[in-house]
Amino acid sequence: MPNFCPSCGAKVDEGYKFCLSCGAKLQLESTNELSKPEEQVAPAPPPQQPNSQESITPATQPRRLNKILLMSLIAIIAVIIIIVVIVFMFTGGGVIDNRFVGEWEQSDGGVMTIDWTFKSDGSMEIMGMDLASWNVKGNQLCFKTNEFWDEFMPEGTLDEVCYNFEFSNGGNTVTLSINGSENFILTKK
Repeated sequence: MPNFCPSCGAKVDEGYKFCLSCGAKLQLESTNELSKPEEQVAPAPPPQQPNSQESITPATQPRRLNKILLMSLIAIIAVIIIIVVIVFMFTGGGVIDNRFVGEWEQSDGGVMTIDWTFKSDGSMEIMGMDLASWNVKGNQLCFKTNEFWDEFMPEGTLDEVCYNFEFSNGGNTVTLSINGSENFILTKK
C-alpha cells in the first residue's frame, strides 16, 4: 500500500525518511506506515518570493564587485594613456604647430630671398623643392632631412637638426637660432 507525505500529500515509497517532493521529514507510525491521504494535513504554504532588496544573494555580490573593479581599472588605464600621449606630444614626440604652417620668406637683407613652405602634414619645401620634414619638440623647431640630402651629406651626419624659435611681430616673424646665435629670420608672406 502506498504511503503519502503528511506535509504535501505526495506519494512516498516505504523506507524513505524524507519526502522527495517537499523535503519534509517523514515520521513513521507505530504500524510502520505513513499517514494515509484521508488523514493528511493541509500542505504547507509555498515559500515567499524575496523582495528586490533580498534578491541580491551573496553569490551575486562578488560579480557586482568585480564589475565595479573592472570599470575602475579601465578608467584608470584610459587616464594613464591620455597622460602619456600629452607628455609625449610636449616633451619630445614632436607635433605640428599650426603657427608655422604656411609660406615664409627668409631674407639676408640683400637681394636674395629664400621661400620656405611649412605644410600641415609635416613636410616642407624650400624654394619649391621637398627637402625635409618638420615638427616641434618643446620650444624647438626640428627639421629632418630626406633622401635628397643623402648624396650631399657625409656618412654619419645627423639627419635631424633642431633650432630654438621665438615668434615676434604678432606671430608674423620667427627667429630660429642654435646655441643663442641668430641663424634665420623668417617672415610670413
